Amino acid sequence: MQKWPELNLSDDTNKLLEELKARKQKWDKLKAIQPVFAIVTAAFVFFFIYTFYRKVLVTSGGNALAILDLVISNPLLSGSLLISISLFLFTRNRMNQIEKAKSKYEDLRIEVIERLDTSWLKDVKSESRDQISSFLHQEYDINIVYKS
Repeated sequence: MQKWPELNLSDDTNKLLEELKARKQKWDKLKAIQPVFAIVTAAFVFFFIYTFYRKVLVTSGGNALAILDLVISNPLLSGSLLISISLFLFTRNRMNQIEKAKSKYEDLRIEVIERLDTSWLKDVKSESRDQISSFLHQEYDINIVYKS
């Protein structure tokens, strides 16, 4: 566990701040990867739509049984359909994970703010809180100054 710079913090406060840092890093990691999944999903969906139009709709002439037969008989088309559906569900699941990670981070951040609550008068406690706040903001881009 990392020691916070030149601060005399209790072990439970250290653990709380470490958990806050870990949750922020998890949320940032999930957010950073999400655009890649969205782009790959969109590419497969567009590929399927284009292939479906060229190989099925144009060829079948609107006959529903012919459309179904062409989709099932073409391994590229049926594979791209399955991949598109799978990627869409995976991407949606990742979005839910991102929202959950954000919620957990925000809840803990508010708990840290409430725990480190201090008066408006300058004293040792307020100086310690200012140092913690400054360090978290500079090193990990975590705001514990205000809740919303």
